[in-house]
Amino acid sequence: MKILALASVFFLLSACGGGSSGVTRLDLPNTETTNTETTNAETANTETPTLDWVLGEYEPARNFANFCINPRPNSADLSGTFVDENNWLRSWSHETYLWYGELPDINPSTIANPIDYFEQLKTSATTGSGKPKDRFHYAQNSEEYNQYTETGVSAGYGFTYALVQSTPPRKAVIIFTEPNSPAALKNISRGAEIISIDNEAIVDGNPDILNAGLFPSIIGESHSFVIRDLNASSDRTVILQSAEITEVPVHTTTVITQDSKKIGYLLLNTFNVATAEQQLINAAYSFKYNQIDELVLDLRYNGGGYLVISAELGTMIADDKALGEVYTELSFNDKRSMENELYEFPSTAFGLSATKDTALPKLGLSRVYILSSNNTASASEYLINGLRGIDMEVILIGDTTTGKPYGFLPEDNCGTTYFTIQFKGQNANSYGDFADGFSPSEFDNGQDQVRGCQVADDLSNTLGDENENMLATALYHIENASCPTNSAGLASKPSHPLSAVQAEVIRPYPTELILQ
Repeated sequence: MKILALASVFFLLSACGGGSSGVTRLDLPNTETTNTETTNAETANTETPTLDWVLGEYEPARNFANFCINPRPNSADLSGTFVDENNWLRSWSHETYLWYGELPDINPSTIANPIDYFEQLKTSATTGSGKPKDRFHYAQNSEEYNQYTETGVSAGYGFTYALVQSTPPRKAVIIFTEPNSPAALKNISRGAEIISIDNEAIVDGNPDILNAGLFPSIIGESHSFVIRDLNASSDRTVILQSAEITEVPVHTTTVITQDSKKIGYLLLNTFNVATAEQQLINAAYSFKYNQIDELVLDLRYNGGGYLVISAELGTMIADDKALGEVYTELSFNDKRSMENELYEFPSTAFGLSATKDTALPKLGLSRVYILSSNNTASASEYLINGLRGIDMEVILIGDTTTGKPYGFLPEDNCGTTYFTIQFKGQNANSYGDFADGFSPSEFDNGQDQVRGCQVADDLSNTLGDENENMLATALYHIENASCPTNSAGLASKPSHPLSAVQAEVIRPYPTELILQ
């Protein structure tokens, strides 16, 4: 399904990488997700396609769609081979990839696993800083992907962790837990370090055993974890049994009173789950009822998700000044330029989880504080860029964001959903070149430098605690219109080994920037 109104657009992004399974694992590089059109299945040829490969010649992707190694029952799938699936990937990529001219042309018969073949179908170019231009190529089981994006449900323990060091000597620390999850019921909380899993040490243990424990494949799996709680002098062992975990996008909301001001704090961990729409609307109504003067929006772990929810949040923050203004302009490759489109800030809910076409609450704020990290990506970055495009003041507190001005139209073929970069976006001021992220800076240059304060993540305090470094810095800036002299937060605060950390958030399903 491709939706052509802004309220229909959704973006996902992953600040971290994944692998063909959709999971970022120990000792493996991280990837990201995207979304692609799903029209091929409807127009697939029912005759066996031509399999001969000629360098530089491409048959239409629809000729190969749904010819599968393992056809799914009760579906449009037909019996085929890995060469059929690879031919579809080759043609589809050449048709839709934003930088299709930079793709290698690989004989589809030379790689037997279609996911491995797909992994090669991306540019090798780099950004200005030397990072790979395409860090977001990704594939995932379609059933799992659809279940997660629609409901937020996945198999797990209910904790999200970050890798402070991903190769030996590794270090993994819990950054938050979901309410009433197996992890929460075992009192595992932010700042706890994972010491070992099933008798394999995190620091240098067998990655296969560690990954099997970290990413349970079915509900009811049990694994033994040795945990060192924050500030504890000894370790403890807990047995965690995997369960259906429902991710709560709006994790924390509170109102802080500082002098004569009321400051709303909102921790939003993802735009990637449809329920985020209603949860954000509820939070905005609560802030409106409390008549907040300022908003601190915590996106430090938000890798992206539905663009429409991101745009709706922009409207709720910016109020009527946003209506009729461009949120983002999307551009596809030159074969698909007819799909280029301007998307405005929406005035009503799209209906992903809220009632369709209901008016959005508006906070009427003149600025917003956004807490960021290297895990802030995609739809989160589009929110920063979109608000600045209508001259809304954004104060960035934290670290440089991921850098993903690109997105996808996820496409299913033979039970796998593929994500390949297909479009890029820019704001109303025609800026969208943030492939190396947005950075807090003394001055706002209208592009990649955003006024704010450079602050590391603080795992030694609870998210939403006024003593947590990023939030403390935002509160200081609200009062003083400047950054604290101590970049870690309040100058009088004692240091802690976990008070200034840069780490990569690991999720069972990397997020992405998607149109659907």
